[in-house]
Amino acid sequence: MEKQLSVSAAKQLIEFIFSTNYRLAPDGDGLFASKEEAISFVESSEYNPCNPLCVCFDTKQGSYWDSVSATFNGEIWEMEDYSMGGAYASGTTIEDALINLRKQCDLDDDFCPVELSIIK
Repeated sequence: MEKQLSVSAAKQLIEFIFSTNYRLAPDGDGLFASKEEAISFVESSEYNPCNPLCVCFDTKQGSYWDSVSATFNGEIWEMEDYSMGGAYASGTTIEDALINLRKQCDLDDDFCPVELSIIK
């Protein structure tokens, strides 16, 4: 079965990410300016669950950000970055999946994601 992010799972992702130092973008496009813009997008006919949202984060380097594609199968959140040689992590919560992704990185690497912080 193809990995997907349903509208309801996308809304969960939006609520969580907009309470952190990370951001969201539609697949292959610029960052959402607000939580409301992201919710409007996933509720629109433009949204395709087979092209899930991307979680975007600053890297240790400071002047470069990267992203991972987020999917949810009903039990497990999966984060995958095809441009990082297939980096993949999963967890039972969004937070766990993102923390597990960072744990796979060399924390001294300039392209390592900054630590996830809950800000709201």
